[in-house]
Amino acid sequence: MHEFSTSETICIWAGTFNLNGKGSGVREDLSAWLCPSAGVWRREPDIVAVGFQEIVELSPQQVMSTDPVRRQEWEEAVRLTINSKKKCASREEYVLLRSGQLVGAALVVFVKSCALKNIKNVEGSVKKTGMSGMAGNKGAVAIRMDYASTRICLVTAHLAAGFANYEERNRDYRTISHGLRFQRNRSIDDHDAIIWLGDMNYRIGLSDDKARRLIKMNDLESLYANDQLNLQMIAGHAFPYYSEARITFLPTYKYNNGTDEYDTSEKARIPAWCDRILRKGSNLKQIDYATAPLRFSDHRPVYATFECLTSNIDEHRKEELSRALYEKRKQNIAGSSAATEQIDEDTVGYSSVAAGLPPASSGRRKWWLDNGLPVRSQAGPPTDMVLNLARPSNPFARTNEPDWVIAGRSSEARKSTSRVSPARHGTQMTVSPNARPDSFSNASSLFPRQGDSPHQALSSPSSPLSGSDVRRKPAPPVPRKPALLSTSRAEPKGPRSRVSAGTQMRASNGRRVEGSSIDSRPNPVFSSQLPPPSTLDAPATPSNRGKTDTVGGRTILDEAGEGLEAIPSLQPVRPR
Repeated sequence: MHEFSTSETICIWAGTFNLNGKGSGVREDLSAWLCPSAGVWRREPDIVAVGFQEIVELSPQQVMSTDPVRRQEWEEAVRLTINSKKKCASREEYVLLRSGQLVGAALVVFVKSCALKNIKNVEGSVKKTGMSGMAGNKGAVAIRMDYASTRICLVTAHLAAGFANYEERNRDYRTISHGLRFQRNRSIDDHDAIIWLGDMNYRIGLSDDKARRLIKMNDLESLYANDQLNLQMIAGHAFPYYSEARITFLPTYKYNNGTDEYDTSEKARIPAWCDRILRKGSNLKQIDYATAPLRFSDHRPVYATFECLTSNIDEHRKEELSRALYEKRKQNIAGSSAATEQIDEDTVGYSSVAAGLPPASSGRRKWWLDNGLPVRSQAGPPTDMVLNLARPSNPFARTNEPDWVIAGRSSEARKSTSRVSPARHGTQMTVSPNARPDSFSNASSLFPRQGDSPHQALSSPSSPLSGSDVRRKPAPPVPRKPALLSTSRAEPKGPRSRVSAGTQMRASNGRRVEGSSIDSRPNPVFSSQLPPPSTLDAPATPSNRGKTDTVGGRTILDEAGEGLEAIPSLQPVRPR
C-alpha cells in the first residue's frame, strides 16, 4: 500500500460554544478561543471547525424555523478573527468551506486556501431530535469531506437537557449516529476520522453542595468519576469506541452571565461539563483540550487541537496498475479456446483440481447443468449382481449383509425372510417360523383380493396365514343404542298439541325426524294425522313394554318401547 500512496499529517482545530442566544458576543474579541496560546498557534491548523448551540433564542417561533442571519454574522466574526492573527505576511488565508444550521445549532468549517486542492466530496446534513424528531431545538449538524484519500466527518450536536435525562441523551446520540445520512447513504461511522463537538448536556451526578465543594478544592478527578457522559461511555450506552482527552478545566456550566460565579438563581443548577469534544479514529491524535474565558454566556467555550494522519494515493500510479491488470486479463481471455459458444471469463485459467473431476464452475456456468439438462448418474450395478433383498430396509441398521449379491442368490435371500408384517385393514398378523418358504413366492396370497373381506382372505385354504398361525385382533365392542328420551311436561290444552321434545320419529325414507315442534293438528303437508300426544309421550315402562299400538297399520311403540315409527306418508315440513 505504501508503494502507491503517501501520507501527510494535517492539523484540525475544533471548538464549541453555547451562546445562550446572546447576539452581543459577535462584537466580542474571540481570539482567546479561536487563536489560543497568547494569540499565536503553535501550528497553524489546516481545518478550523466551529460549532455553536443556541445561536438564537429557542422560542416557540424559532423552534420550527431556521434564521440564517445570526449564523452569517458569526461566520463573519470567526473569519475575521482567524485571519487577523498572522505570523508573517506569507500566511495563507482561511476561506469558508461549508456551513450548516438547524435552528439554534450551527457548524462552520474554514480551511486554508492552499488545502483546497486536496479536499473533495464536501457534503452537509442535519438531524432533528427535539419533540421526537419534529422540532429542531435539539439535534445535530454534520459536514463531511475527503481530504486526499482520508474521509473526515465533523459533527456538532445539542442533546436533551435535564439532570436526570441521561437516557434520553443516549437515545439522541443513537438517533443522530444512525439517522443522519449523507449522499450514497453514508453514515457518520463510515469515515476514517470523526470529531463530535457540542453541548452534550451530560451532568455530574452529585448534589449541588458537594459539587461546588469539590470545585473549590479543584478535585476534578472526583467530579469526573461522577460525570454522566463518562459513566455512559464506560457502560457502552453512548458514544462507543469514542475517546476524550483528560479534562483539566473546571465545569463549563452554569455561570452567571458576565461573571466567573456558578448559578446563584432559584434553580441553582449543579455545575457540569456540558460542553465536550470527542474523537474516533486511529489516525487522530489530540494535542490539547481546554476552555476560554469568554463570559457573555452562561457556558464557557471549549476547544481542542488534533493531528490527523491522511493518506494520499498516487492516482497516476493507480491508473497504470489498473491498466496493467486489465491487459493481463485480456490476454488470458484472448488465448482461450474459441470453440465454446460463450466464454466464461471467471473460469478462464482454472482447471479441475484432479483428473476425472468436472471443470471449474462459476455463477454463470455450472457443469451439472451443461446443455440445459440436469446431470444424470452413470453408476450401475456390478456385473452379474443384483441388490441384496436380505438387507434391512433401514439403511442405518447394522447388518453383515452385502449391498450386492450374485444373481443366483437373489431367490435364496427372499426364501430366508422369516417375518412378514403387512398392516392391512387393521389386522395384526404373525407368521410362524415353521411356515413353508415356498408359500411366500406368491405375494398376492398375503393380501385380500378386491371385493373380499380380510377375514375371507385370511381364512382361505390357499393363504399361508390360515389356521392356527394367525392371531386376529378382537373386534371392537358394538355401541348400544341410547334409550329414548322423553319429557314429563304438562300437555297443552285444546286441539293444538305438540309432540314432546326429544321424541324421534322415523320417516318413510329411513331418516329420523325431530318431533319437538310438529303440530298434531291436520296439516296439508302430511297425508294423515298423528296419534294423540298421550300415546306418543308414553314412556317405556314395564306396564306398556311389549304393547303395540297401530296407526294406519304401522307400529308406533315397538316391543322394547324404545322407538317410534310413523306412517309411510309422513314427511318433514318444508319452510315456505
